[in-house]
Amino acid sequence: MATDLALIDRIVILMMENRSFDHMLGYLSLPGATLGGGYKSQTIVNGLRDDSAWLTAVANPLGEGGTPVEPRPMVRSQISDPPHERINIKLQLGGPSGGKYPLNGFADSAHEPDVMYYQTSGQVPIYDFLVRNYRVCDRWFSSLPAGTQANRLMAMSGYTLIDTNQTILPDQRLVYEWLTNRGVRWRVYHQGLFPFFTMMPRWIPEIATGDSFRRFERFAVDWKLEADATAPQVIFIEPSYNDSPDNQGHGTDDHSISSVYGGQRLVHDVYTTMLNSKRWRNSALIISYDEHGGFWDHEQPIALETRVFDDRWPVFQTSGIRVPGIIVSPFVSGGTVFSQNLDHTSILKLLGRKFGGGGYSREVDSRGVENLADAFDLAAARTDKPGAPDPAPNPALPGLASILPASNSSIAAFEHAFEMLRTGYPHELASKFPDKLDLLGL
Repeated sequence: MATDLALIDRIVILMMENRSFDHMLGYLSLPGATLGGGYKSQTIVNGLRDDSAWLTAVANPLGEGGTPVEPRPMVRSQISDPPHERINIKLQLGGPSGGKYPLNGFADSAHEPDVMYYQTSGQVPIYDFLVRNYRVCDRWFSSLPAGTQANRLMAMSGYTLIDTNQTILPDQRLVYEWLTNRGVRWRVYHQGLFPFFTMMPRWIPEIATGDSFRRFERFAVDWKLEADATAPQVIFIEPSYNDSPDNQGHGTDDHSISSVYGGQRLVHDVYTTMLNSKRWRNSALIISYDEHGGFWDHEQPIALETRVFDDRWPVFQTSGIRVPGIIVSPFVSGGTVFSQNLDHTSILKLLGRKFGGGGYSREVDSRGVENLADAFDLAAARTDKPGAPDPAPNPALPGLASILPASNSSIAAFEHAFEMLRTGYPHELASKFPDKLDLLGL
């Protein structure tokens, strides 16, 4: 039975960075990893297989005529950042035949085998816990076969004016304004020095001086103690970004070259904060990834045409690569799988159904993916409150020195945004981050 969305008062959205479904959660379909956790449903996830014929069929050659690389467990906790812009993803998908893509260019695109390897339950213990107690979405795709910025604009606007990363984001309508126009309270809690949309200059004054953008450290107190009349109905949690100047490769967003440990700690803290409050009974946490980050996935993208808004770039013929999606709420059955086609605009469709009288926008409502609202399947809230284990890094896996390369498009964009914020609002930034004055050069 579908959930009455009126029962859900608080929606928390956490979008991580640059990992594919098979890379993070594909292990769930391997022997011994059946879901259920004491619940009736034990639906099998569309993930990895262990038979030799399947592994041979999906292997990617490393270089022209090189030895095929089969999926296998990760042997390092970190790898260098694989390429994942539009031109790179075209190579990763391979040339289509009969409407199908061979998905055989991931290893060659990255020039290393690690993009074919996958995490196991011990490396992502919080996700392993969440999917066994709540609901995993195994057909959630990034909106576009493109990089971070275009996909985040699709997630927050339902359209994009760019197809590759830019130093400054184009001025688009965002879901923040959509919510405000409908009288819906919203807030961003950002773990790093600044949130993602600092790269859209129009938002810098609000980010620097307004109350809608707060440090993540305030989330726990606000969630527990803030009055219902002022508490936000929609919350966006932003990790600390690997590419930003304050992190130098030590982000919690899961973006390589960072390991996934920081992200597991962040998800643990968000979930635990939500669980240990009276608000838990009427809340939902949505976790996904903006795009696959160059990591292999075996599932065909959705045949989904997307035009860059003013037709300045070639039309996208498919969705992006499949990414992880997890729904955490007392209104979903534990240990279950939602297998309808989703992409990032499915979140906007959910908001449209709850706050927009049934719809979000023409672009979003007509898009050929399902509404995330349909993933909520319980008529009444569950009464159990499963406590998450404490995540810990796996010392058996060697890593890399967590330093960023000299430059890339993401680093340049974050550095530009940081400089605009620091030079335009030094007092406000120093007041918000008094513990980081040296880093800020103030």
